[in-house]
Amino acid sequence: MLKMIFRPATLLALVCLLASACRAQAVDSTLPTPDENNIIYVTATPLPATEAPPEPSATATPTLAPTPTVDALQLMRQGQRLSRDGYLEQAAERYRALLDLGDDIDPAMRADAAFGLGQAALSLSDFELAAAAFSLIIDEFPSDPRAPRAHFLRGDAWLGASKPEAAIVDFEQYLSLRPGLIDSYARERVADAQLALGKAETAIESYLAAIEAGRPKVALLVLREKLAQIYIDLGRHAEAVAQYDAILSVARNFPYRASIAFAAAQAALDGMDEATGRARMQAVAQDYAGSATAWQALQRLSEAQAEIDLFAQGKAAYAAGDYAAAIDAFQRYAATPQPGTIPAELYLLLGRAQRQTGDSDAATLAFQTLIDRYPEDPHLGAALLERGRTRFLAGDSPAAIEIYLAVAADYPHLDEAAGEALWRAGYLYGVNGETLRSREVFLRLAEAYPDHDLTVNGLFIAASAALQDEDWSSAEEIYARIAELSAGEDQALATLWLGRLALRRGDNTAAEEALAGAIAAAPDSFFAARAGDMLAGREPFESPASLQFSFDESRDRAAAADWLRKTFDLADDGELWRLSSALETDPRMIRGNELLAVGARDAASSEFEDLVTAVRDIRDVRSGFQLAIYLRDQGSYRESVIAAANVINAANVGSLAAPPYLARLRFPAHYIEIIQPAADARDIDPLLILALIRLESLFNTYATAAAGEKGLMQVIPSTAAYIAERLDWPDYQHSDLFQPQAGIAFGAYYLDEQLDRFDQNAVVALAAYNAGPGRAYDWNALSGGDPDLFLTTVTIDTTRKYIQYIYRNYNIYRALYGGGS
Repeated sequence: MLKMIFRPATLLALVCLLASACRAQAVDSTLPTPDENNIIYVTATPLPATEAPPEPSATATPTLAPTPTVDALQLMRQGQRLSRDGYLEQAAERYRALLDLGDDIDPAMRADAAFGLGQAALSLSDFELAAAAFSLIIDEFPSDPRAPRAHFLRGDAWLGASKPEAAIVDFEQYLSLRPGLIDSYARERVADAQLALGKAETAIESYLAAIEAGRPKVALLVLREKLAQIYIDLGRHAEAVAQYDAILSVARNFPYRASIAFAAAQAALDGMDEATGRARMQAVAQDYAGSATAWQALQRLSEAQAEIDLFAQGKAAYAAGDYAAAIDAFQRYAATPQPGTIPAELYLLLGRAQRQTGDSDAATLAFQTLIDRYPEDPHLGAALLERGRTRFLAGDSPAAIEIYLAVAADYPHLDEAAGEALWRAGYLYGVNGETLRSREVFLRLAEAYPDHDLTVNGLFIAASAALQDEDWSSAEEIYARIAELSAGEDQALATLWLGRLALRRGDNTAAEEALAGAIAAAPDSFFAARAGDMLAGREPFESPASLQFSFDESRDRAAAADWLRKTFDLADDGELWRLSSALETDPRMIRGNELLAVGARDAASSEFEDLVTAVRDIRDVRSGFQLAIYLRDQGSYRESVIAAANVINAANVGSLAAPPYLARLRFPAHYIEIIQPAADARDIDPLLILALIRLESLFNTYATAAAGEKGLMQVIPSTAAYIAERLDWPDYQHSDLFQPQAGIAFGAYYLDEQLDRFDQNAVVALAAYNAGPGRAYDWNALSGGDPDLFLTTVTIDTTRKYIQYIYRNYNIYRALYGGGS
């Protein structure tokens, strides 16, 4: 059933939100679909000290304590399950109980228990216990296939216990037993131990051997940086420069290249001949002109009393935010006789720098100088716009509008500048409450420059103005125009509003058609999710009548394989999902599996991700499908999700248009055996937790973000400490959040607290989880409890997108795992 309550204020605010048109810097109305390769780590903010949180509910803890009646097999199964779910201390208890049985258990089980105990102890940083457990494997079961890995793991334990000599012996033994697999990583550990012993020269040889052995590019670059710094510490600057040059030969990221080039030049200046150092630093200033790194290079050259180009110095200072230095350099350059014309760009940057220091009159003069002297220069349009922006920033919006309209009238041939001038004028009219004029200017922009980058955004603002004026028919016409000019999420947003307006005038048929169009335009977007809820008459985050997390793997996998064959015209060569020999023998697969076996998760992830990316780049969907399944079964959930997403994206369909099996690989229910009881205990929809985890960590339980957020639900240290106290968590350490059961318990507690705080309103609770309950209180008060209006009051873009992404995720999870409504 279609239903919608219209209030003009709500409509205006919501369209401003969705069109990104009510923010001073708005230039784009699109909301990008989250990229599985670029997870947004967000922060759960602690409560203000003055707020008294509610009493926590009872924390679910495992009740699997061994008793005399528990047989060895059951102990082993308990230990394995507890290890998998992150209950490492309890798992270690089971394994120790098994080992205490001595000869009363099968030798193979004793070996399994020792290996499991060693892994659990190593994760718990109990290095002595870990070393003892792996020693049992090595001493009592030397022919066990895991014995070589036990040497590697015991080496890690010795490093943790600050026993580098013992560590070296174990890593060397591993290398002799399993050569050619993960030599690079083992050699690096040997080098680290040698360095700890003060054997720098020997360590360097080992680092070089680690580089020679090979690993994925990013990890290799990090290793080269590490070695370069060691060379610098030893005063061997030429060798450090050689490592930096090796990095520059393959690195492509501009800021990263700039930082490495500067490091190389700095090393050359500090330890090589002065001419070489200056030349390299000059190259940094020239190759990365206009960047903050170039400014660093020029300052270093100045300290070295080298001759510096004043124009380059000014550009670099401006990029670094040193506006006074930029002004000084530009003015000295302009006052010096030049062999040619002074670049027009100088006056543009000079004016901007002067404006940054508060000198609006001088800035206007600089912009006008460019306009008068360089009427054919490519920077002309920017100078024209900057004159208007200078008046706006000085608080004179009417003068700014006048300038912008004059630019559009006098320079219509400058498409980019004239179009942007109209957008700015229309925006300022709207800010000043002149909605009719705002609409007129944006419609003029669409008529004159339909393909301009800002045209669609301007039309969204025009539609907002029409809604504010309660001119429903004009709003509908504008949205129809947007739908014609746009695609993807802009089109989805416009057709979503066409559906809402059709509902208002009672045309359910037109509304259903428009809402279906919104889903078709951007099927995996927030707008599609909203349209789907409206079509179904659902409230936001409305739970399904039932849940299903068990499926027929064989049947569904076969159906997905058939779809892939048909969609991509693949040959029918047996079981499509089984890992091909090419993947099995790929060095990245071999290294990744071995690294997983020795607990080097980050390194394994790097190897697997490199392989997944390579498969994507050659559009090998068969291998992508195989990797999604294989990596899921290996527990490499993040890389599995990315591989599945690559396959669906290659088909150019939404997740729900792909076979359910493939969609569930992209939107999995990993850790549901932990999530379900945690959700039930707190009366939270488990799909909401899944949707949140997918955004926060992509099911990587070891995920860490910049502010120290850790675990599946990315809780920050201060919040985690508060929750640990509320849960009476024993001996809490922030690393506990890497354990799935802890990460989920802490995140579920905090989410439940916000849901209770805001009357089970998931939209507001998610805002509180992300940005803190204080801000959420303010936004909720402004919205009057309306979930759509609430989104318009959120003043933090990342929080708004956070809610929208989880909303999108939740609706896909509901479609995949929910039954009934």
